[in-house]
Amino acid sequence: MHVFLIILAVIVFLAAFVLWSTVTFEIVSNGRKTVITASVWRFIKKEFVLPAEPGAKKAPPKNDGKRAAKKEKSQKDSGAENPAMAAEKEELSAAKRIFGAMWDSDIHWFDFENIGNAIEKYAAMISRGGSALAVFLRHMKRKIRTKRLDLYIKFGLDSPDKTGAAYGAAHAATGSLNAFIRSYFKSDTGLVLYLDPDYVNSCFEFELGSIIKTRAAHVLHALLAALTRFIFNYLKGSVGSVSNFRQASD
Repeated sequence: MHVFLIILAVIVFLAAFVLWSTVTFEIVSNGRKTVITASVWRFIKKEFVLPAEPGAKKAPPKNDGKRAAKKEKSQKDSGAENPAMAAEKEELSAAKRIFGAMWDSDIHWFDFENIGNAIEKYAAMISRGGSALAVFLRHMKRKIRTKRLDLYIKFGLDSPDKTGAAYGAAHAATGSLNAFIRSYFKSDTGLVLYLDPDYVNSCFEFELGSIIKTRAAHVLHALLAALTRFIFNYLKGSVGSVSNFRQASD
């Protein structure tokens, strides 16, 4: 009996030690290349490079055309797409549209009005969204600490007047952005912005450096909650699809 209790105590201790460990993500990006280093206990590290480093090309899977045709036929036979899956795709598409409008391609500079709108819509999507992604983000709110969030931008627009106006607008927008960052993340400094305006040439370059920390237990809890929501939405959508099929048959 005593041996069993000792083994149980060791297992509980190890589980608590692992779950309460801090997961650290160090992110460095210049737009052309992004390096993400994930580490636990400082000596367990994994580095991800985006885009992936060029390597040996994998051989294409055999019978890929047949598999695609079979998958398409299966989707047609099963009727309409699951409503839960359709809702997930719609929410992701909405997020892409929202954040895609934050950059003005005509003047090659940020659209600060759309940035403010994007932040408001993003927060609203999380608060009211019933998708798995929204549930995950809600559970991670205030569970992430940013130890460093530095952004260096060298830019130049078509004229010195536009460059000067953009310089002032960028600093003004940083205040609003930091208010959102502090409401969602635990951050001591928020976003630290370094602007290097070029009043002669038209250019845009940036470098981002960030250190993000959270507990493994927080991530696991959020993932379980998101998985539960996903299964619930999927089952709910499946029941709805069966009901629609029966009504159509009648």
